[in-house]
Amino acid sequence: MQNFIAICPKGLESLLMEEIKSLGGESVKESFGAVSFDGELQTAYRACLWSRLANRILMPLNSGPVESSDDLYQVANGIDWEMHFGVNQTFKIDFRGTTGAIRHEQFGAMRVKDAIADQFMNEQQQRPSVEFDNPDIQIHASLHKAQLRISIDLSGPSLHRRGYRMGTGIAPLKENLAAALLIRAGWPELMKEDATIFDPLCGSGTLLIEAAMMSTDTAPGLYRQNFGFEQWRGHQEQEWKELVIEAEERRVEGLAKVTSKFIGYESLHRTLKSGWDNIESAGFKDLISLRNRPFQKVSKSELDDYTHESAGLIISNPPYGERMGQIHELIPLYQQLGQWMKQFEGYRAAIITSEPELAKNISIHSDKRYRFQNGPLDCTLYCFDLLDDKFIDPERGHKLPPEVEALKNRIEKNIRKIAPWAEQLPTEAYRIYDHDIPEYAVAIDRYGDCLHVQEYAAPASIPEKNAKRHIQQVLRILPEATGVSESNVFLKTRSIQKGNNQYQKQSKDHMRIRVKEQGLLFLVNLTDYIDTGLFLDHRKTRLRIQKQADGKSFLNLFGYTGAASVYAAAGGATSTLTVDLSNTYLRWAEDNLKLNGFSPWNNKVLKVNCLEWIKSSEERFDLIFLDPPSFSNSKSMEGNFDIQRDHRYLIEKTMELLSEDGVLIFSTNRRGFKLDESLSAGFKVFAQGKKSLSRDFSRQRAPHQCWDFRHQ
Repeated sequence: MQNFIAICPKGLESLLMEEIKSLGGESVKESFGAVSFDGELQTAYRACLWSRLANRILMPLNSGPVESSDDLYQVANGIDWEMHFGVNQTFKIDFRGTTGAIRHEQFGAMRVKDAIADQFMNEQQQRPSVEFDNPDIQIHASLHKAQLRISIDLSGPSLHRRGYRMGTGIAPLKENLAAALLIRAGWPELMKEDATIFDPLCGSGTLLIEAAMMSTDTAPGLYRQNFGFEQWRGHQEQEWKELVIEAEERRVEGLAKVTSKFIGYESLHRTLKSGWDNIESAGFKDLISLRNRPFQKVSKSELDDYTHESAGLIISNPPYGERMGQIHELIPLYQQLGQWMKQFEGYRAAIITSEPELAKNISIHSDKRYRFQNGPLDCTLYCFDLLDDKFIDPERGHKLPPEVEALKNRIEKNIRKIAPWAEQLPTEAYRIYDHDIPEYAVAIDRYGDCLHVQEYAAPASIPEKNAKRHIQQVLRILPEATGVSESNVFLKTRSIQKGNNQYQKQSKDHMRIRVKEQGLLFLVNLTDYIDTGLFLDHRKTRLRIQKQADGKSFLNLFGYTGAASVYAAAGGATSTLTVDLSNTYLRWAEDNLKLNGFSPWNNKVLKVNCLEWIKSSEERFDLIFLDPPSFSNSKSMEGNFDIQRDHRYLIEKTMELLSEDGVLIFSTNRRGFKLDESLSAGFKVFAQGKKSLSRDFSRQRAPHQCWDFRHQ
């Protein structure tokens, strides 16, 4: 009798332990991510062929303590490798774990490889080759708590690769995780009752295929192209063939007996095409039915022919959303899914998601919850009995907690104060909330019929999970508090930015909308970048520029999307020049100028490193707006720029471009910024203070500061 180890994803250990017992394993023990068992070689073969949950079946060859790389070498050298493969075969080392002596897994793999190669060279004066992509023999080395275990990997490619998958959807489940979800959802019991199974968001069909494999008693490894043991010298071909023949016979019998119905819906035709290909590859073309329709459009009457009187399962892996903004956008989908499932009273249902807030919006009390790892995400499978007393009235079930009600009241109060002022100004773009309640660390700006929500880092006293819940609550109450449709609410997560990260792409939606501000039009983008293209805290400064620009030449240095240039042109500037290093933002500036009817002949843009340009430019300007980034290490410039360190030099060089009677307006949002006092010795300096901020920023604890500079 030999010891074997079955490896599985986190969360599947207890299920795998029961499965290994059912396959004939003895002395079965569960550990983190693995199950060990004893049995004959045939037991390991059976596990490779029939396990729906394991990734790998390992056969340990040797183990021992490791305190140095030499110890590691000796443990590997203690195995008679010629018993397992020959010099004309290829091998690969999969090394996992580190210690103080073995700090890199790649180094550990190299030492095991050296031991194997040296043994072959000593015995036969030649050695087998290493092959990473498709080796004949895979060797698994696990180093844990200074103990090394070396095993032959009998499975070869991971056992979750059944061999039927021809294509995938956007976020496919691994096959063994899909099997685990079905087991936890109760499908093995339901299928004995000729139950129907629905997947309303079936993607490439993995859940339905795995359910059909269970119902037809199909071994998950039956159609795999190869296993690791097939090139192993200890392989017992006859025993393996007998197991395969048995599995083929069981599948034929299972297909003849199955009466369950398997139905999936998918709105994306390309994804559904992958599902059809996978189903045909798995041999279930006549058993599983996929429909190219969104489940929301499937009426109850269409389902009556398929629903079973007493047994059935709805199971799905809906999208979770990678960003919080996407999560918010998915809430209606989960609400619709819950409403749709309520038609199937008496059925079971199971939905996996990484977001508890999304699960709440199903509005059905879950009976059981199981934790799983889906790739890098910690997920929960919510299981429901679809009974009337489990259904939640969304209005009653989602009553706002007191603190959320207080947040909603604060936002509504702010709007009552700010909206009439904004209409009188007039502007369609203004701030309605900014950290007013410390627990809700967001800034909320209105742009026409849209809201732009910026999530900031919460105070250190607030746990991360609470901060995550808070932003979900903010997104939940905004439509009612503001009257803005939830589809027009856009969320960005703003962290401490380094370099030009504040200008980096966040998305690729390319959605720009027009907003009016004080009689002018601007294009803003609420999806693609952290900033929108219009700095609202500069509104009052832009108006001052407009009032001072008549008959003057205007320079907009670090000009971004040219909003200040538009104001200067509107104020009668004889010329404007917008200087920036970004092609994207200069094109945006040109669009803003064109949108307001200003000619490109005297309203120019220039792509250049501002710091270099001010050293060599011989032009003079009557009015200059200088709003540099707080920090920059752009790839397009040498070195880096820090506003606190470099502002004196920057201002002095820019003042050389200012005409004798001109005005330089300098602005920064660097928190804690202090203006170099020596600048007042060379120039007339006037601090604008709070006068540079509009009413919607008057309560802000913002670092925004602004100064006027003139020549002595």
